Amino acid sequence: MKKKYWTIADDVAISSLQVQPRDLSVNLSHTDWIRALRNYLRMTQAELAQRSHMPQSHLAQIESGKTDPQVGTLKRIFEGLSCDLVIEPLPRKPLSEVLRGRARSVALKRLKHAMGTMALENQAPEKEVFKRLLEKRTDDVLNDPRERLWNKKDG
Repeated sequence: MKKKYWTIADDVAISSLQVQPRDLSVNLSHTDWIRALRNYLRMTQAELAQRSHMPQSHLAQIESGKTDPQVGTLKRIFEGLSCDLVIEPLPRKPLSEVLRGRARSVALKRLKHAMGTMALENQAPEKEVFKRLLEKRTDDVLNDPRERLWNKKDG
């Protein structure tokens, strides 16, 4: 498998992701958007179905929420509504927090293993020393691009 390198374009794209929707007051589902746009444009289901190259019955199922359409189908419907379909991830929390949390989990698992051995020998460090050590190990994991953070065995 060819190694994929992180590019500046990747960095710009990831940094542009926002944690919350741009406008929380407008949070419609695809079915709501289809219906709202179709009604605003004074278009019947039959007219939109014809413009979207699909049977009207299929469009009715999508609008009613009985069918979960594929992305390609949604693209055709929105093109029929003279709109572009934009799919963009919306992180639940900042991705840097997700990454640091995962690195911390890996570091903690490794430290607990080492601390277990040290405790048996009555050499376990105090809480403050452990916290500093955990942060140092977390930074080490984050700064090593070879570290695998999402192994199945690590959860």
